Amino acid sequence: MSKQQDVIAAITELLDDPDYRGEVLSPPPKAEQPPPAPAPLPQPRPPKVNTIIQRSDHVTRRKMAMLMTVTPPPPARRARKTTTAEPTAGASTSAAEQQPQLLLPAGPLPPPPIRVQIEPGGIVDVPHFCVHVSQKYKARTPQGRWVLRFSRTGQLRYHRKLN
Repeated sequence: MSKQQDVIAAITELLDDPDYRGEVLSPPPKAEQPPPAPAPLPQPRPPKVNTIIQRSDHVTRRKMAMLMTVTPPPPARRARKTTTAEPTAGASTSAAEQQPQLLLPAGPLPPPPIRVQIEPGGIVDVPHFCVHVSQKYKARTPQGRWVLRFSRTGQLRYHRKLN
């Protein structure tokens, strides 16, 4: 006999055996308790930074309804009460008392501008910041516009007249 016929004969012999069929095809045992409820899903991770989340339709409709409503007029403001002190007969009013005081800036004053000679007779006041920090400045004079560049030490190293 060939090998293939031996295999088929072995299969047929097993299928004809009633004990084999009973073992193999026995029904599964029935569970008396229902299966447990599935575990709740874990919370989703929060989105990463700069992630755009698509807005749902009902949120868009709610926002549109809010934007389309007519806003009520603002509440009326109360009038301010002005208090004016009546000068007494014995008090003298001077011009200094009647003028409001000037507001002075708090903190240190900026350094004064630096005078730079562009050409003979042409002197320009350049802000301190432009000389020592940005190291460039565009000046306007009656003779025209100028580009000024400064070195690290604040010396004028380049100047050119613009057309």
